[in-house]
Amino acid sequence: MIPQRELLLQLARLAGLKAFSERFGPPQTAGPPLDALRKLIDERLDAIARALVAEAAASDDVIDVASAQSYIEDRLATLAGLLSSEQADRLREAFQEGTKEW
Repeated sequence: MIPQRELLLQLARLAGLKAFSERFGPPQTAGPPLDALRKLIDERLDAIARALVAEAAASDDVIDVASAQSYIEDRLATLAGLLSSEQADRLREAFQEGTKEW
């Protein structure tokens, strides 16, 4: 299990450090409530999806659509404590759209 601080750092990087920090302060010390985090995720969902696609593209382990699918499922499992099921579904769909040509 990944510590909460690490999850916040990952979310800040995916959502955009500036957007995260403007709302909650530095992710290293922030302690926002879950509902506020999910609101940020809703607002930045497209940016998060693009960041996940970029991560997958940079990964040596992602070589095709099947490995991209494994990658997103692993990332969604890691972030599960922060995402609503609807947000996870929307990220999965956006990611699949961004990687369908792989």
